[in-house]
Amino acid sequence: MAMPGKTLKWVLMIVAVVGAAAVFGYVKFFFLNPERQMVAKINGQKITVAQFDRELAKVPASYQEVFREEPRQFLDQLMIREILLQEATRQGLKSDPSLQREEAIANLIQSLLKKEVMDKISVSREEIENFYKENRDQMEGKPLTEVGPLIDNYIRQMKAKEKMGSYLVALQNQAKIEIDEKRIKTIAVAAPATDTDQEFKNALKSGQPVLVDFGANSCIPCRQIRPILKEIKKEYSGKAHVVVIDIYKFKELADDYRVQAIPTLVFFDKSGKEVFRHMGAWDKASIVNKLKEAGAA
Repeated sequence: MAMPGKTLKWVLMIVAVVGAAAVFGYVKFFFLNPERQMVAKINGQKITVAQFDRELAKVPASYQEVFREEPRQFLDQLMIREILLQEATRQGLKSDPSLQREEAIANLIQSLLKKEVMDKISVSREEIENFYKENRDQMEGKPLTEVGPLIDNYIRQMKAKEKMGSYLVALQNQAKIEIDEKRIKTIAVAAPATDTDQEFKNALKSGQPVLVDFGANSCIPCRQIRPILKEIKKEYSGKAHVVVIDIYKFKELADDYRVQAIPTLVFFDKSGKEVFRHMGAWDKASIVNKLKEAGAA
């Protein structure tokens, strides 16, 4: 029996919808699935978006924020770890089978670096003596017999740093590395907004005390005090200005105010005169006390 026209139309529509849903599901599973989305491949071994997220979740929150904004930095670390792990495996190095996966990986990499870097470093008696002669004024009158082990350790660390760098570069040059730059951009998030030089200048002319944080979004200690500054800015709204300046965006401003380290917190009184500065992270109570001393009610 022939199917009525209207019935056939509805059947075709349902088939089309089901088919579209099936195609969408297939695309979502195979192409939009973070477990399958590749950000890099090292000698055929993929690093996926999901793996990137899992590894990032293991680092402190303040670091997570920075790496979310600049994911290539964290990806570089993951790629180096993968290259070292592959090399350790290639050399047949073994870890303690009782260790958990993360500990086993760290153990393998440590074994590799010990074998290829640390065990190949030597410090001669002559090097220690020359270092002692060249830096005698910093030895506080202590004899070579006393500071010799410390000098040996220092020279060994310097050599290890140099040899480690060259070893990693050699491994990276040997590896086949593929990076999906477009995908890296899609997983990056925008950095938090900071103030402009003009907003800072306007604050100084406002007749209110000003606290300016000279820092940078890529600076971990700077990011750690941002929540504190945000709270203070809200609590002292109408009584004082809290300004955040990224020194990499306004280098001349940072130079004008002789910023030598970040974060540097600079306090100004109501007339716009600098009254105090503090370098490094600081607790909220200390910041508030200085802001009050600058004239905040």
